[in-house]
Amino acid sequence: MSKDVLGKVIALLLAMQLFLIGFQAKSQIDQGNSSLEALIWMTQQYISVLVKIRSLQDKKEETDSQK
Repeated sequence: MSKDVLGKVIALLLAMQLFLIGFQAKSQIDQGNSSLEALIWMTQQYISVLVKIRSLQDKKEETDSQK
């Protein structure tokens, strides 16, 4: 699998993860949790995804600079 295709697959999976976080937050609100609680939970989840993305970017830059 080429690096370009792998990168696109990873990006798609991260986007799906972000979508699912939003869906779970809506579900929490529907179950009676406050919007603020759901927003705080969502923010914590998004931070985790952003850390993953940053780590992948750093690895890609490191690999590109070694070429």
